[in-house]
Amino acid sequence: MPSQPKIIIVENHPLFREGIKLLIEKEEMGEIIAEAENGQAFLSLLKTQNPDLVLMDIEMPVMNGLEATRLGLAITPGLKILMFSMYYEQEYYNEMINSGAMGFIMKTSGKQELEKAIKTLISGEKYFPKKKIDQLFNVKSNTKLK
Repeated sequence: MPSQPKIIIVENHPLFREGIKLLIEKEEMGEIIAEAENGQAFLSLLKTQNPDLVLMDIEMPVMNGLEATRLGLAITPGLKILMFSMYYEQEYYNEMINSGAMGFIMKTSGKQELEKAIKTLISGEKYFPKKKIDQLFNVKSNTKLK
């Protein structure tokens, strides 16, 4: 059996962070090696931890996920960061891309989407759900993006 990806969760709400951790471990999607309540705490973790993947909230106190992603990638180039949020707005999408995030899921997503996103990023590909992007940019359902 291949080893599970090592994951850091960066989320300021303890209950949500604990729920994600339990889900990932119970479903054997990965091994949670550390947790942080904000971007600044995450950057400190990078001094001692070497994750395969980071699950990063966008909106957090002290330092938000977008800034933490930019700074984290400066410290550890090639770090795979999956962002998540309650909000999916064009402004966030552009900032996620510019920050270097490799993917995004909504906090309202289900277990299957989280698992798909984790596997996609671990394989080296990006994960930005087409349906959400279409909604974001008001693309008609019969229009194909190139």
